Amino acid sequence: MLLAVSLVVFSACVQDDDFETPNTVNATVVDFPEEQKVSIGSVLGAYYQEGEPMTLEYNSDRYMEGYVVSSDEGGNFYKQLVLQDAPENPTAAIVVQIDINPVFTRFEFGRKVFIKLNGLSVAEDNGVVQLGRLDGDELNRIASSLVPEHVLRSEEIATIVPKEVSIGEFSNALESQYIRLTNMQFREDQVGMTFASESGDSFDGERVLENCLGSSVILSTSTFSDFKALTLPDNRGSVDGILTRDFFDDFYTIYLNTPEAINFDNPDPCPEPLISANFNDVTDNTNFDVDGWLNIAQAGSEFWTEQVYQGNGYAEFSAFGTNESSNIGWLISPPMDLDAEDGEVLSFQTEHAYPDAGHDALKVYISTDFDGTEANVGNATWEELDFTSSLEVDFEEWFTWADSGAIDLSSYSGTGYIAFVYTGSDNSNLNTTIHVDNVFVIVQ
Repeated sequence: MLLAVSLVVFSACVQDDDFETPNTVNATVVDFPEEQKVSIGSVLGAYYQEGEPMTLEYNSDRYMEGYVVSSDEGGNFYKQLVLQDAPENPTAAIVVQIDINPVFTRFEFGRKVFIKLNGLSVAEDNGVVQLGRLDGDELNRIASSLVPEHVLRSEEIATIVPKEVSIGEFSNALESQYIRLTNMQFREDQVGMTFASESGDSFDGERVLENCLGSSVILSTSTFSDFKALTLPDNRGSVDGILTRDFFDDFYTIYLNTPEAINFDNPDPCPEPLISANFNDVTDNTNFDVDGWLNIAQAGSEFWTEQVYQGNGYAEFSAFGTNESSNIGWLISPPMDLDAEDGEVLSFQTEHAYPDAGHDALKVYISTDFDGTEANVGNATWEELDFTSSLEVDFEEWFTWADSGAIDLSSYSGTGYIAFVYTGSDNSNLNTTIHVDNVFVIVQ
């Protein structure tokens, strides 16, 4: 078994004088019968089942097939192939580390390739699963002399269709796939910056992309890339790139093959939101007291609180430690005019911890007859809204932010209020912790 891993995911120290890769004209073209093929999903499954780095061994030769979705032609990738299992609607993808440069002259974007698996090792580094060669207790790149044995081209060059996803759908299952994000723009304070040539950019330039629903993701560009000095585009539109993790495995990030993968063809910025609350100015471990919001304890003595973790503020409710049989807490948004525009959409993020099986701790409601006063919360009509919940008992899902998805409010009129309502009981062991953040109502 592999004890340690030292690969750097998506590092890009490009060397300009290493051209040992044959060109595409002279490369050998191959194919293999179906019984010799192993899917990328099977390789990933074997790794996840084992739970630790492993060397792949088969009774006879087995080949993993995939389509190249990375390109080092622009210098944003270095000595690696990113492969997914289909040119359109892929289900799995993986990184293959190879010690050749450049890579695109033989294994260009869309090329179908076969990876001979016997003798290769699979491991996770910086949160990304990848293939390489075991050397002692480290996973290294496949040596250039062994690349022709392990990495073989087919005749097929496919048209790669990016998978359209939302930021809220990011997960391990999407890692290393070629995706498309729509309705994106660079955050206002970053427009006019370069991709990766600012004074604070050491290895990667990290720029914030955001969508009109208030969700954001980091775009990472190597300081060795050919387009590092280009200015970030304004406007908004789509971004095509590979979903991966940052160097410290703290967050998801996007890598581009080329700046042309950004297609910002809409000159109109995202509309001003009717509600915009990221809670970044809250005070840690205090009762929630944000201007315009109501914080009401309907049952029990516990209120929603303000919390800050690693610089990010959010609202929290938990019945844990109250020693009360019933806790019901309301967090109600400021009013919004639902008649001013058409096509209103609500989005927010939740995360949880210490869940109790069967405890549906959080409900979200809308009211258009609430008068905005605490005394009349019970007299108003509140309609429950469906959303994608973060609430899973699985420990691995704790403290993981989940997007609610886009919740259509266009059928409502008048003055609207959104309410986040926690229901629990410490005495009955229904004391899940709930966090709420990034509440937006926008007009699409």
